[in-house]
Amino acid sequence: MRLVFRRARGAKSLLLAATGATLIATALLTGLAGYSREVVDSGAQSAVASASPEERSLLVRGTAGGSADELTKRDGAVRARFVDGFEEVPATVAGAGYAAGRQLSGRTGDAVPDAQGVVFASVVFLDELADHAQLTSGDWPRPGGRPTQTALAEPVAKILGVRVGDRIPITDRVTERVTEVTVAGVWKPRDVRDAYWRLVPDVLTGVGSGSATYGPLVVDRADFLKGFVANSSAAWLVEPDLAGASMSALARLGGAAGVASTTLPAETGLGRSGLVTTELDELVQRLERADLVGRSALVTPMLLVVVLGGYALLLVALLLTEQRRGETALLRARGAGRGQVAGLAAREALLVVLPAAVISPVLATEVVKLAGRTPMLAAAALHLSPRVDTLSWLVAVLAAAGCALAMLGPALRQGDSYVSEMASRSRPSRRTIAQRAGLDLALIALAVLGWLQLRQYSSPLVGAGTNTLGIDPLLAATPTVGVLAGAVLALRGLPPMARLAERYVDRRSWTGTTLGMWQAGRRPHAGPVLLLALAVAVSTLAWCLAATSERSLTDQANHQVGADLRLVEAAGAAPPGRAAQLAGLPGAPQVLPAWRDSPRLGVEGVPGSMVALDAAAANQVVQLRDDLVDGAPAALFDGMTADRITAPLTELPAGTRRLTGQITTANFGEYAPSQVRTAAVFVEPNGGHRRVALGASADGKALRFDVELPEGTAPVRLAGFLVDTLGPQGYGVTWRLADLRAAPAQGAGTAVPLTDGGPWRTADRTRPGPDVPPRDGVLTVHYQLPDRAGQFFGSSSPIQFVVSRKPANGAVPIVATPEALSALRLRVGESTRLVLAGASVDVTITGTVAAVPGVPEAAALLVDLPSLSTELFHEYGIVPVAQEWWLGTSTGGHQATAQAATALGGLEVADRKEVAGRSGSDPYGVGARAALFAAALGALLLAAVGITVDVRATARRRVTELAVLHTLGAGPRLLARSLIVEQGFLAGIGVLVGLGVGIAVAATMAPLVILTPSAERPVPAPLLDITWLPVGGTAVLLLLVALGLSGLTAATMRQRLTAAQLRIGEDR
Repeated sequence: MRLVFRRARGAKSLLLAATGATLIATALLTGLAGYSREVVDSGAQSAVASASPEERSLLVRGTAGGSADELTKRDGAVRARFVDGFEEVPATVAGAGYAAGRQLSGRTGDAVPDAQGVVFASVVFLDELADHAQLTSGDWPRPGGRPTQTALAEPVAKILGVRVGDRIPITDRVTERVTEVTVAGVWKPRDVRDAYWRLVPDVLTGVGSGSATYGPLVVDRADFLKGFVANSSAAWLVEPDLAGASMSALARLGGAAGVASTTLPAETGLGRSGLVTTELDELVQRLERADLVGRSALVTPMLLVVVLGGYALLLVALLLTEQRRGETALLRARGAGRGQVAGLAAREALLVVLPAAVISPVLATEVVKLAGRTPMLAAAALHLSPRVDTLSWLVAVLAAAGCALAMLGPALRQGDSYVSEMASRSRPSRRTIAQRAGLDLALIALAVLGWLQLRQYSSPLVGAGTNTLGIDPLLAATPTVGVLAGAVLALRGLPPMARLAERYVDRRSWTGTTLGMWQAGRRPHAGPVLLLALAVAVSTLAWCLAATSERSLTDQANHQVGADLRLVEAAGAAPPGRAAQLAGLPGAPQVLPAWRDSPRLGVEGVPGSMVALDAAAANQVVQLRDDLVDGAPAALFDGMTADRITAPLTELPAGTRRLTGQITTANFGEYAPSQVRTAAVFVEPNGGHRRVALGASADGKALRFDVELPEGTAPVRLAGFLVDTLGPQGYGVTWRLADLRAAPAQGAGTAVPLTDGGPWRTADRTRPGPDVPPRDGVLTVHYQLPDRAGQFFGSSSPIQFVVSRKPANGAVPIVATPEALSALRLRVGESTRLVLAGASVDVTITGTVAAVPGVPEAAALLVDLPSLSTELFHEYGIVPVAQEWWLGTSTGGHQATAQAATALGGLEVADRKEVAGRSGSDPYGVGARAALFAAALGALLLAAVGITVDVRATARRRVTELAVLHTLGAGPRLLARSLIVEQGFLAGIGVLVGLGVGIAVAATMAPLVILTPSAERPVPAPLLDITWLPVGGTAVLLLLVALGLSGLTAATMRQRLTAAQLRIGEDR
C-alpha cells in the first residue's frame, strides 16, 4: 500500500475530485433509495386516509331472524368472527337493525309519497351512534319510554317538519298496529365520510334513493327488539384499522375480504339472506398499482444520477490515466505486468470510494430529514423519517462498488507495452471510445426501441391493464437512455462544428480566437463536452418532467370536473327551486344544467356515456383543452348550436307570474278512469324544460286552475302540456283547454294566443297524432290509447301524452370521441338513431373530441341539451330533470361560490381547483417531482466537479506547448485569450447540445412515462411544459462555471508559462 499512497500523493487533486464525485453520487443514490421508501409509505397512508367508505369496511347484511333472540344470536356470531381483528388487523364492529313495512300515518310535511300515496318510515337502531354523530337539539333516545323515544337525522326532520317533542304515528302495514314515537333529539353526522354511515346511506338526504322511505328514525336497541323486530333485517359494519397497516397486511386483508364475501354468511348463521359488500380488495389493488407507479417514477431520477455520476468518475479516471501514462509506461518497461498495474489501480480506487461508502448512509439520512422540512414536501403530508439501516448500507456499498468500477475501467484498457503507451500518448484519437466501438449507435437504437414500445403500450409497466404489474426495465430506463444516446450522437457533430467555426474566424484578424478554435479542433475534447451536455440534458429533462407532470395534474383535474364547479344532485334529480338557488350563488355568472346517460353504442352494444349541456353557453363553462378538438372549442360548440332543433313556443308577456285557465276532459270507452292530471311545460332559459302541475280533472268536471310559476323561468315560454292518466285498451279522452291567461302576481291576466306558431297535436311514446288548430281560443284534442300486445282486456296501464306544436325537422347534434365513432361506425356529418334518456332519437355527428370533459369513459358523447330536451318532450312527452349543474365562476369569487354551493345541501360539490390541489399534494406525485429536483441538483454538482478537473488538467497538459508558443513570440494575453475561446466554445457547444437533447427527450418521452396512480395514461394526454427559468438558469450557471474556471486558469498564465519554460525538455 506504500506505493499506492505515494502514487496518490502525486495526483491528489484528481483523486480528491474523484472522492468528491463518488461522495455526491453515492449520497444521492443512497438518499433517493431511502427517500423512495418513505414516499411509498406516506403515499400508502395518504391513499388509505382518502379511501372511500366502501374501500375501508365490510358491510354484512341479512335478515334479523324474526325474533329478538335470533337477532341477538346472529349479532353475537358476527362479532365473535372479528373479536381478534380481521387478519390480525384490529377491527371494530357496529350493528344496525331495520324495521320493514312501517308507514308514516300522520302528517308527512314535504315527503313525496309513492304511486299508492304511501310514505314509509325507516325505523332503525344504530350501535354507537353517539360516537359518530352530534346532537343539534334534544337528547339521545332512552329505552323504555312511553311513547318510544326516537332521534332523527336533520334532513328527515326538516322534510317531515318535526322537532323535539313532536309525536309521529307509525303504522305496521302487516298488523295494522299503530306505534307512536316521540322525537327526543335531532342530530347530524360528525364526519359524513365516516364509513359508519354505510349503515344508513339516507342520512344525508333523509330519503332512500328512488324510494318513498324517509329516515332514519333511530330508536334504542332495546325498544327496537321489543316493538320493531318482526320482519326486520340487520347489518353489521366491520371497519379494520388501516392507518398503521403495512402493504403486506393490506394485501392479506384484500384477499381475506374476497373470501369473507362467500363464507361469512354461512359462518354467522345468516344463510342465503346474508350479503357481504366491500371494496377493500379494490383498495388493495389500487394501492399496489400506486405503489408501483410511485416506484417507477423514482427510477428515472436514480438512473439519471447513475449515468451522470458514472460518467463524471469515468472522465476523472481518464484524466488520471492520461496524467500517469508516462509513469505507467515506465512501470511496464521495468517489468510490471498488467495485473500488477491493475492491482495498484484497484487499491487506489478503494481509497477513493471507501470514504463515500462510510459517510453516505449518515449524510443521506440527514439530508432527507432536512428535505422533509421544506414547504413543498411538508405540504404534501410527506412524513420523512429516514433511518440508517441495512438498505442504506447496501445501496451505499453497491453505489461505491459501481464508482470503483468506473475508476478502474480506464486502467484496465492500458497498452500492453511501453511502446504502445507512448504511441497512444503522442497520437490521441478525437473519437470517443463509444464511437470507436459503435456504442453510440447501439444506444440510439435502444432509445428508439424503447420509445416505440412506450408508444405501443399504455404504460411503462409490465402487465398494465391486468392484475399483475411490474416495472419494465427497458421502458422505465428509456428517458435516461434517450438522454445518453442524444448526447453521444451530438458529439459526432463536434469536429465538423469546430472546423466550421475555425474557417469562420480564419477570415478575421482575431489571432487569439483563431488559435483557440484551432486548438479546439485538433484536440480530443469529447469527454468534457459530453459531461457538460449530459449535465445540462439531465437537469433539463428533470425540470421538464417535473413541470409537465405538475401541469398534467391541473389538466386532469379540469377534465375530471369538466367546469369550475360541478354540482351533482345527491338524490339523483334536482328538487324544485334548485335552479333559482343556484342562480343566486355569488360569483357564478353561468349555471348550466346537465343530464347523463349510459347508452349502448353500435350493433355490438359498446358501453358508452353521454352528457348533455347547452352548447350555446358551454364554451364559457366547459373546461375543454384546445388540443382535444380540431380547431377551437368555440367552433365545436358553435357547430352544435347551428344544428339545434327548435319548436314553436308561446311566449307569455313580461312580468307573468301566474297561469290561469280551464281544462275539461271527457272520457270514452269502457273502464274509464275518473281523473286526468295535466301539467304545463315551460322552456327554461338554459334550454331545458320544466313541468308545473295544473291539477286533475274528472270526467265531465272542469278544472279551473290558477298556479304560480316557479322562480327562474323568465322569459316565460310555454312549450305545451303533459297529460297523465290510467286506462285499458281502447280508452280515449277528449282534452279541452279554454280561457288560458298569463297573469302577474296580483290582478287579472291577459289571454294567451294559442293560434300563434301553428297547429297543435298530441304525441306519445309510440306515435304522433293529427294536427289540431285552436278555435276561438279553445284547444281541443282527442287521444285514444292504441292496442298493446300482451295487455289483458280490462287491465289499466299508465297513459301519458303530450299536447304541443310539432318541432322542426332535424337531428340532435352531438359530438363524439373517436372510440364512440368507431363503435357507431360513423364519421363527422353522418346520422343515426340512438337511445338517449329513454327514447330513440335521430342524432347527427357535428364534430369530434378526443375526450369529453367530466366523462371518464373513452366512448363518450357530448349532446346539445336544448335539442335533446325539445325532441324528448315534443315527440315522447319526456321531461328529464337536471342531475347535475356545471358552473363557471368569476375571477376571485371561486372559493365563495364553492362554499355557498356546499352550504345548500343535497349536492356533491366537485371543485376543479380543490381536485387539482389534492392531486398536486399527493405524496407519490410530489415525491417523484422532488426526486427529479434532486437529480437536477446532482447533475449540477457532478458537472461542476468534472468541469473543474478537466479545466485544471487541460491547463496542465497544455502548458508545455503554450510555453513553446510563448518562446516563439506569442504573448501571455494572447495565449490566455486562446484558452478562454477554446474552453468557451466547447462549453457553449456542450450547453447547447444538452439543452437540445433534454428538451427533445422530454418532448418525446414525458407524455409517455407520466402515469396516473392507477397505472394508466392521463386523460387528457400530458403536454410538454418547459419552465425556462430553472432550465435556462441551470444551463447558464454551468456555462459560467466553465468560463469562470477557464478565466482563473488564464489569469495565472504568465506564472505557468515561466515555470514551464524552465522544464522544457526534462522528459526527453
